[in-house]
Amino acid sequence: MRLPKDMKLSPHARQRLLERKDVDIKYNTSNIMRSSVKWYGKDDLIYDCALYRHCCYTTRKSNQIGYITDGDIEVIYNKGTHVAITVLEVKDKFKPITQFIKPEILRYREKKKERRKMETETNQKICVDCGKEVKELNSHGVCVRCTRRKSNMKARGKAYIRYLDLSDEEKWRIDRAIEGQTKRHEKPEEPEPELTVPDNNTYYSSKANGGEVEQHPMMKPIVKKVLDPLSDQDNFIRILRECGCEIPDESLEDVLDVLVNTDKLKDIFMTIAKSNSQQAMLDLEQALNVVERKLQHDWEFNGFQEADDIKFKGFLTWRRVLKGAIFFWKKLYQTNTIIEMQRAWNAYTQDPNDKILLAGDRIDSTMKRYQITTDSISTIFNTRRPFTRVFYATDKNVAYNMFKQWMADRNLHEDPKKTTIVELKNDGSEDGRKK
Repeated sequence: MRLPKDMKLSPHARQRLLERKDVDIKYNTSNIMRSSVKWYGKDDLIYDCALYRHCCYTTRKSNQIGYITDGDIEVIYNKGTHVAITVLEVKDKFKPITQFIKPEILRYREKKKERRKMETETNQKICVDCGKEVKELNSHGVCVRCTRRKSNMKARGKAYIRYLDLSDEEKWRIDRAIEGQTKRHEKPEEPEPELTVPDNNTYYSSKANGGEVEQHPMMKPIVKKVLDPLSDQDNFIRILRECGCEIPDESLEDVLDVLVNTDKLKDIFMTIAKSNSQQAMLDLEQALNVVERKLQHDWEFNGFQEADDIKFKGFLTWRRVLKGAIFFWKKLYQTNTIIEMQRAWNAYTQDPNDKILLAGDRIDSTMKRYQITTDSISTIFNTRRPFTRVFYATDKNVAYNMFKQWMADRNLHEDPKKTTIVELKNDGSEDGRKK
């Protein structure tokens, strides 16, 4: 698992860092991940070693709580918000922590350090396995040839040895194989043959006199680019004008844009009418409020820093657009307009020989709206918060199961005594209640 790139300190973690850090080490308090140290996570530790068991204990084996260490301090953080909860001091029995780090992780970091050193000295990209200058390297600093050779050795069940660690004889054999392979794949550039045709002016006279027919190079055909007729809107409007159309230019252009993009509108309505899209929209609406409060808190807590200011105001620009669009679609859901639009699109796209729905026909949706209210209780922190959410389902039992799954995915559970389920009608009234 990759470590987070950004991590801020809570007030409690900031205070614990000042108490427990070494005076010789300076940590970046605005983003601790940018400190001049090497961080290791839980996945970098040898499984079931002493430090791994200690890590599981400090994080309570929760998927929401993360753990990183540099060998001097331990940082416990929230994986969702990337905010450090507290800072602990590494006990002496765990030092040095390199004894608990997976050997492949240490080798990878050593290779990365060696590659950077070689690149700095030569100002070129150097493969850490063969030491040659190449155009591209993978994330481990290895070139394409060495990566391919490693895969081949693994497929043959043989141990892979770096090119730099091979004997001179093995290096010579590999170099000859690469040289021969390069020659086989090289294709000589063949000049394009010049096509000639007889000269029309002298062809018949040369034939009559039995002389040689003169030839001249054939002209290459001119390929005309075929334009999409729909892309030439100005020409179409000019044709309408010539035939007596008097619609104002601005109105005519707007109507043409809408009609030409009708298929795109159909796809939008068909996608938004899906039940999972409706639920995702409601989840997004709640997430926007939560993120806004968090960004505003960080913006004020950090003293209105420029980075936080740009991040917060950029989010507000997105939120302003999305909030208006979500309000628009929710109104369409409540008035059953989406179902009517689906009916219209079905009539628009169906075969002309099929029966077309009349204006008075009605299509009832099998999905109903259920509003569930309770007190949500955090499984990790044992905190309570009021909870209200609308679920789209065929009946109350399905909606209740969706609600329980939603709570379980977020490490939450309900207070059954305060749980109520209300079916919402299209006019906004309530129908039925479950306690």
